Amino acid sequence: MFSLVTKHEEFFDFLVTNAEYFHKGTVMAKEVLQDPSKLERYSKEVKNLEHSADRVTHEITTKMRHVFITPIDREDFFLLTSTLDDCVDDVQDVVLSLKLYHAGIGWELPLRMSEILIEMSNELIILFRLLKDIDKNETEIGERTRKINSLESEGDAVYRNAISDLFDGTHEVMEIIRWKEIMEAMEDTANRAEKVGNLIKEVVMKYA
Repeated sequence: MFSLVTKHEEFFDFLVTNAEYFHKGTVMAKEVLQDPSKLERYSKEVKNLEHSADRVTHEITTKMRHVFITPIDREDFFLLTSTLDDCVDDVQDVVLSLKLYHAGIGWELPLRMSEILIEMSNELIILFRLLKDIDKNETEIGERTRKINSLESEGDAVYRNAISDLFDGTHEVMEIIRWKEIMEAMEDTANRAEKVGNLIKEVVMKYA
């Protein structure tokens, strides 16, 4: 049996914090798609989120250097940390792309994509909490990582449908460019979130 006793499980609290930053960014993206008047404020706030996540990541790496026993292998923990930090970077790109391309109100498919990102971020928050006790929570962790995979697959379908819609011959060139870039940023974010879920799955396979 694998135990995290005396192995500084509080490190997972740092990951929960960054997963919460990621979640806040996904919520901002959806709200901007629904109400573009929030864009100016959220484009500043999402930058602050990204800076906050960077500080947490730096704190993790600094503390890890001074700890002899870690919850999981240092290599695994650093990979989880850096990939989750990339999720925050990616969702910042989504919000800033909404500003850069003057997106306006999103239609059904971008809105659904934003909801998928919110759901994925919620799952990551829960997963990092569950990792404090891998043995006890192994089954639930497996279920939630599979849910992340399923959400990413749905995101792929939404992305393909959106691109097909944009190129159906009824849209202006600028609208095509605008929403293609935004949807690609959202798709990249979903892919990154799935990568975090897959890394968690690998950790569980190694330590459970």
